[in-house]
This record gives sequence, structure tokens and C-alpha cells, in this order.
Amino acid sequence: MLFRKTILALALTGAAIPAAFANSGSAWVGGELGFEAHAVQSTKSRADIQKEYQAFRKNPVSADGGTLAGGEVGYIPPQHSYAFQDGKLIHTDRIAHNTPKPSLAMTDAERELFRVQYFN
Repeated sequence: MLFRKTILALALTGAAIPAAFANSGSAWVGGELGFEAHAVQSTKSRADIQKEYQAFRKNPVSADGGTLAGGEVGYIPPQHSYAFQDGKLIHTDRIAHNTPKPSLAMTDAERELFRVQYFN
């Protein structure tokens, strides 16, 4: 009797396993739903693209000033740097230092917009 119950339990478990994993990975099989890839004509020639690539390989700096190092390091963001010249602390980096400080104060209209947008 114990043998029959064990066989029955294994059979039911074996039948349930495919149903348990039915959705795992199925979204990736056909790619993202609703997305279609289309060929886009470029105005650059293959030689132009290869020249840009070789120039980037020599100096791997992105548009925001960060460096693409590769490997485990990956991306190194731009850092502020300072130096003392003539007894004064000066900025030696190329990052803009005139950006306004972020403000946590919200007007009533902004607060209402936030409330309507996220809580309704």
C-alpha cells in the first residue's frame, strides 16, 4: 500500500512540474510583446562608422565626460577635482559648477499635481 501511495505521489508531482514552470521564460521567447524591429537607413558610410569607432577606442570618453573602462569597472563617472593655486582652491575639472541647488519646497499646485498623478 505504501508503494502505491509513493508511486501516485510521484506521478502527481511529475504531472504538476510542467504547469508550475509554464510561464517561466515564455515572455522572452518571442521578444517583447508589441515591439517590432525595422531597418533604418543611415546617412553615414561604413568607413565613417569605423573611423568613429577607432577614435572612440583611442579615447573612450562618453558625452557626459565619463570614461568607459570595460571589464568589471565598466563606467567611471566624471569626478570633481580641485587644486590649490596661489592660496585659493580652484576647480580643475570640466564639470559645470553653476547649476542651481535642488529645492525640496513644492508649491501648492505642484503638490496637488503630484497627489493627483500618483494617488488617483
